[in-house]
Amino acid sequence: MGYVRTIATIVTAAAFTVGVVDTTLLQQSLAAGAAGSESAGFGVGDTLPPDQVHIITNPGLYGLGPEPAGSKYAVAGGKLIRINPKTGKVLSILRSQSEILD
Repeated sequence: MGYVRTIATIVTAAAFTVGVVDTTLLQQSLAAGAAGSESAGFGVGDTLPPDQVHIITNPGLYGLGPEPAGSKYAVAGGKLIRINPKTGKVLSILRSQSEILD
């Protein structure tokens, strides 16, 4: 999430410098983006219960290559994620994924 804030800060500074963006519209857009990124209800570092996680058995169906060592691809809360299969800890959130394909 840190990179999102960094990009938002850069865009905001550029917009104010150039003076091309209505500040109210910009604030609403940034708030909507932040809400969308947190809508899954979990983040990197959280541990998810096994009953809330679908472990992916065929990564190719999702456009993914081989899993990095020590992790599994999974779908949880409408997100495609990587988890530590032993602990259930979220290692990364890759993108939105509303459907289970395998």
